[in-house]
Amino acid sequence: MLAAFFATPVSAHGFGQRYDLPLPLSFWLVGAGATVIISFAAMAMFYRERPGDGAYPRFNLLRLAPIRWLAHPVFVALIRAVAVAAFVGALYAGGTGIQVDDANILIVLVWVIWWVGFAFTCALVGNLWALVNPIRTVFVWAEALFAWVTGGASLSLKLAYPTWLQTWPGVVIFLGFAWAELVWADSGVPASLATAILAYSVATWIGMFVWGRDVWLRHGEVFSIAFGILARFAPLDVPATEPGEDRQFNLRPPGAGLAADRAVTFSLLVFVIVMLSTVTFDGYLETSMFRASTLALYTSPSLAGITTKILNAGVPLQSIILTTQMLLFPVVFAGAFWATSWAMVRVAARKASGAQPVTVYQVAMAFVLTLVPIAVAYHLSHYVSLLVITGQLIVPLISDPMGLGWDLFGTADYRLNIGLVSAGAVWYFSVTAIVVGHAIAVFLSHSVAVRIFGNREAALASQIPMVGLMVAYTMLSLWIVAQPIVG
Repeated sequence: MLAAFFATPVSAHGFGQRYDLPLPLSFWLVGAGATVIISFAAMAMFYRERPGDGAYPRFNLLRLAPIRWLAHPVFVALIRAVAVAAFVGALYAGGTGIQVDDANILIVLVWVIWWVGFAFTCALVGNLWALVNPIRTVFVWAEALFAWVTGGASLSLKLAYPTWLQTWPGVVIFLGFAWAELVWADSGVPASLATAILAYSVATWIGMFVWGRDVWLRHGEVFSIAFGILARFAPLDVPATEPGEDRQFNLRPPGAGLAADRAVTFSLLVFVIVMLSTVTFDGYLETSMFRASTLALYTSPSLAGITTKILNAGVPLQSIILTTQMLLFPVVFAGAFWATSWAMVRVAARKASGAQPVTVYQVAMAFVLTLVPIAVAYHLSHYVSLLVITGQLIVPLISDPMGLGWDLFGTADYRLNIGLVSAGAVWYFSVTAIVVGHAIAVFLSHSVAVRIFGNREAALASQIPMVGLMVAYTMLSLWIVAQPIVG
């Protein structure tokens, strides 16, 4: 959807040009589903361990001199200062520069380089957002200045954070962010986007002031939560350390951080479901099925009265329809996941009497993070062409960030190379990412099942409903990616 904001049409997921699949789509769907099932069969045959918390191989990269140099506090502080400067500069460009989406750096920087690029980096490398988060850095600077002026006083009130609130603020804010990306008519207007970012920053600083910086980052700073979830999949782990402890930059197997025995709250479960469903909804927006369903709602005789009232009230009907469908996706996804969790408990109880007694709630909390590789895979397949093609706009915009005719670095005349990645390459990348992501999810799900049910037979039985859910989502993902773009 975001691609519609730019002068050069580029699809966020499928193919911006006609591409005939080398085999019928049904063959690809069946093959991908079979691959997930084969992965499950292999796990059933060869996986017999019962892992505990953190039971995976790791290597501390700080043993290597070049990594120690990169992790030096001075270098880290320099990176954060550059990030703050880029943050302030982008907001200034958005507020004062030309109000044309593809001629103002803020639009590309936020929706392509940051949201898509950072997600890729956090999932495939490590939590880059924790390093460069400019909102956090500004508050850290304010804390240091306040402590210096007052002789050591704390800038934060550090009130007790309500336990019942969990990460619900993050869930609500993420829904608002998804709405801004997918529905908000002004998401491509630089000044409006700059105002929204500034408002979010102020709200974040207030949360840090009231409850403390680290507390709000864990519960309310939505991007720390989102990128942190994706980073659990990444091969690089930087665990928190207490004062006096040695720092660690651990290299680990991809996805290992998702299988660890960590507490998951119900609100975090909802957060993961919302992440997974909204990126799927983004792809669905570009299909002919969405266009047909929207047209049906517009023209439905049974809804004519409601439609007329909405139009007469001056409310954009399209926004109402988009918002309703966007909110419906998490409900459907949550229902499917909860039903699968219920089926897992029932099947495990019937197949193995020696299984540990668990509730549907416990199963859902334990298995929700095994869905993250699926979210990562679909994010990669959905946005790869957007990042590779539309992301090239950053090259000329670095030289002319406000659209004023500047050429600071001699790159202002750069033109997009839409042939940089072919439709065929996108398709094969998407198939590979989706299948590999689901296979990793099968592995993680099985390892969690062995730990939760405490019985190999019960664990195997429990995975049948989960594999069914993953096969269904594999096919849905490939179907969406393969659909022709509807402008």
